[in-house]
Amino acid sequence: MKIVAKFTTSDSKVTTANFDRATGTVVSDDGRRGTYKREGNILKFSGDQSFTLTMEGDIPEPPPAGFTAPYTSSIGTTGTMTIVSVG
Repeated sequence: MKIVAKFTTSDSKVTTANFDRATGTVVSDDGRRGTYKREGNILKFSGDQSFTLTMEGDIPEPPPAGFTAPYTSSIGTTGTMTIVSVG
């Protein structure tokens, strides 16, 4: 399963990430690559940049297209995650 998610920071910077759940890999539109692991409401990223995102609220498994949740990160950013597509 592949999921495309858009992350919009509180200062309006947008990054789109392509998650491949079969391989546990993620690639962002700015070229960063790595692996990820979901543990409940926490996404742990390792690779070109290593950090965690903690999403607020109940996150469905898998999250449907259009789902939105606020997040905070271990690198000091906050914002909103929106699921663009699931397939």
